[in-house]
Amino acid sequence: MNEQLIVKNFGPIKDATVDFKRVTVFIGPTGGGKSTLAKLGAILQGGQVKVINSILNIDEGLTQFNIINYKKQDSFINWRKSSGNNFVIDRALVLDVGIDDISTDGEKTEESINKLAARFAKEAKLGVSSISAFRDAIVNQFAGRYFNAESYLINYIPTERVFVPAVEYSWAGLMRDDIGLPKSLLVFANDFSLSRKEIPELDIPFLNIKYLHIEGRDFIQIPDQEELLMLPETASGIQSVTPLLVLLEHLSRNTEQAQSFIIEEPELNLYPTAQQGLLNWLVEKCTKGENDLTITTHSPYILSSCNLLLEAYKVAQQRPDLEEEIAAIVPKACWLNPDEFAAYYVADGTVKPITDERTHLIGGNELDAVSGDISDSFRKLLRLKKQVA
Repeated sequence: MNEQLIVKNFGPIKDATVDFKRVTVFIGPTGGGKSTLAKLGAILQGGQVKVINSILNIDEGLTQFNIINYKKQDSFINWRKSSGNNFVIDRALVLDVGIDDISTDGEKTEESINKLAARFAKEAKLGVSSISAFRDAIVNQFAGRYFNAESYLINYIPTERVFVPAVEYSWAGLMRDDIGLPKSLLVFANDFSLSRKEIPELDIPFLNIKYLHIEGRDFIQIPDQEELLMLPETASGIQSVTPLLVLLEHLSRNTEQAQSFIIEEPELNLYPTAQQGLLNWLVEKCTKGENDLTITTHSPYILSSCNLLLEAYKVAQQRPDLEEEIAAIVPKACWLNPDEFAAYYVADGTVKPITDERTHLIGGNELDAVSGDISDSFRKLLRLKKQVA
């Protein structure tokens, strides 16, 4: 993937431009807008989003992802695909015009499209030769109310997935009673239910466990323990990550169709070393072929692990004669090409790229920002302790 999202005045985002790559990572404080950008990416990519069915309607997408109320009078969203070294218009939406206003007949269409074109030409600076040329591009992109889904799948995996093991045998009743669970959670639960029938067992080496699906139930096998544990009986980290890995193992075996994987906070309930193992797994499984991976996270350990995968690729490029030795440290299937990687800090209504242009790694200041703040406070306490009463 090499696509760009521009967002202005939508929910917590005031002004942000994001380049989506083969692997894209968002980190930042709670409520900063990480998930908002990830969800907009899912909606606007143009593939088949399972949460929204095969025909993608913008307002329906915003509703299904619970961000419809983020719309403001001056909201502006633009999705662009790369063409050589330049980005060209692919999908566009000015929310104060409204997609409902872009119909296929009458004077209203002409007026709305002209307004839409003028707004984009001014604010997005797309470099079109004229308003009329841009207007033609808009007409070509809007087919009535809908965007047509393209031939790849978009898998959005929400943080609410941690509830799946706890209510393993209650999903049928919950869905029957329609109690208002998020659509993305219901899709994940259904996909996991289907996947475990195809993946009856799965080794999870970074947790040193094995998943087993036996007679409709999920079990975990732990070394040196004869009795199997039911998944809901295991540690929270195992419960949060096992359904995710079973699902990804199943989906990654689909080599006939390109897929986008968008995963919220994959590190939930995991110790730092396990986070590293998980990231290796995600990169290996979710970037095969033309697939791509987007992650939202709160964990600096995820960033450090990204740097490890980036550095492995760089060293291998410089010393191809040492490829086997490098692969013994970092599996080759996990290496990250810096040209296919982007990381952003999302806060205060905007985004900031956090990869260093010289080293092509995530900057040390970004990795150490939180620990640095804690250290500063600790030093202040020590100074107070040393003061003479």
